[in-house]
Parts: sequence; C-alpha cells; structure tokens
Amino acid sequence: MKSIFLITTVHAGWRYGVLNIERRRCVGWFPNITRAKTVVTRNEGDIHENGHYDHCIIEEIVSGLYPHVNIEHWYKWDNEEKQYVLTSKPKGMEKVVNFGIG
Repeated sequence: MKSIFLITTVHAGWRYGVLNIERRRCVGWFPNITRAKTVVTRNEGDIHENGHYDHCIIEEIVSGLYPHVNIEHWYKWDNEEKQYVLTSKPKGMEKVVNFGIG
C-alpha cells in the first residue's frame, strides 16, 4: 500500500515535566520522505511561522480508515541554527499518534 508523508507543526508547552500540545497544524503532505524532510529542515514556506510552532512532525501514513502511522520523525526549532533539527519524541508523547490526521 502506498504511503504519504504528513508534515504537522506543533506549538507545545511543558507542564509538570510533560509536553502539552497547545496548537497544531498539518501544513502539507508529500509522496516521499526525502521531499518532506527537505521542506522541514529548510523551513520552506516558513512553516515555523516566525516562532509560532516550535516542533514539527513528519508521519508516514498509509491510506484507509483510521490510518496507521508507520514512521514518525520529530524536529525541534533551534534558535541558533534558525532551522528545525531532528530530535527524539518528547516525554509524554510516547503513545500519541496521528498528529496530522487524528
């Protein structure tokens, strides 16, 4: 089955040591992971929205009802580098999936 790669931007705040998603926005999808990663790491189209979204997620999804996420890549905005950099999934989000289609 063919996959698509969703890019979702997230603004989160930490409460009691756990990440709490305050807002999220699926900003696009692509037919391959290479293009999706390029969009995120280059901040194409200003998906960071000048500080509005501090995290970004790429999810590989297959078609169908209640789509299953195969792979997830998390990025966090780095103010010094002025770009999203690859990071691990934040604490408290381990069991949460389908950020783009949820």
